[in-house]
Amino acid sequence: MRTSRQLDLRCTRLCGAAVLLLLLLPGMLHAQSHDFGAAPSDVLSPSPPDWWFGPQLGVNLVTHEGAFLTDFCQCEFRDGSGTRLTLGFELGRMFSPVIGVAVKALYNDMGAEFSYKLLIPTEVLNEGIVDVEHERKNVVKLSYFMLHPVLIVQPLPFLYIFGGPAVGVTGTSTQEYTLTNVDPQFDLAVNGGDSRVVTMDSGEIPRAESLRMDVRAGVGLNLRLGRRLRFSPEVSYGIPLTTISDDDDWKAQAIHATAILKFEF
Repeated sequence: MRTSRQLDLRCTRLCGAAVLLLLLLPGMLHAQSHDFGAAPSDVLSPSPPDWWFGPQLGVNLVTHEGAFLTDFCQCEFRDGSGTRLTLGFELGRMFSPVIGVAVKALYNDMGAEFSYKLLIPTEVLNEGIVDVEHERKNVVKLSYFMLHPVLIVQPLPFLYIFGGPAVGVTGTSTQEYTLTNVDPQFDLAVNGGDSRVVTMDSGEIPRAESLRMDVRAGVGLNLRLGRRLRFSPEVSYGIPLTTISDDDDWKAQAIHATAILKFEF
C-alpha cells in the first residue's frame, strides 16, 4: 500500500513539473530570442520591409544609334559602343509582399567610341604621294544625372521585376577626335614627334540636348545577407526617348547591370 502511495506521489510531482515547464517554456524562448537574436527562419524569410535605402554600383553596356558629323573634320560618328560606369542611391517601400515602389538617383556614363581605318594620300620622302593607312577614332564623353522612379512587382520573395521612366540632365557632353598613322612600314614618328598621332582635337558636342528621358525595365534578385540587409543584383534595359543632339537622329541606349546593398528599416 505504501509503495502504491509513493508511486502516486511521484507521478503527481512529475505531472506538476511537466505542467510548470510547459508554462515557463514560452517565456524562456522569448528571452533567448532577445539575448541571441532572431530564429534562423526569421533571418532567412522575414516579413517584407516597409522601407529600405542603399547605394548601387554597376556598368552600362552602351550602344549609340544614328550618326552625326564632327565640327572638326566632318568625320562621321556612327554606331559607337562602350562599357561605362553607373552609380547612385535608391530609396524604396513595399506596400504589400507583392507591390512596391522605389526611386533611384543615378549618375550614368553613356559615353562610347567609334573608330575605323582609312587610306590617306600622303607625301613620302623619295616615294612621292602614296596611300598610307590611318585610324580615325572618336571618343564621346557623355554622362547624365537622372531620377528613375520604378514600380516593383515581386511574384517571389527572391525575385522582382521593375520599370518606369528616367529623367535627367547632362553632366558632360564632349568629344575627342584623333587621327593616327598605323601603317607598320613607317617606323619613324609622324611630324618629328614621339608618337604616330597626326592630329588631335576635342570640344563640345555640337547642339547637345541638355535633357534626357528614358523608359527602363528590368529584373532583380533579393539575396538576404542578414535580418535587415539584402544584396540585390539587377539587369535593366533603357530605351531613349530623346536624342543626344537636337538636329541629328543620334541616340544612346544601354543595358544596365547594377548591384544594390539594401538596408531595411
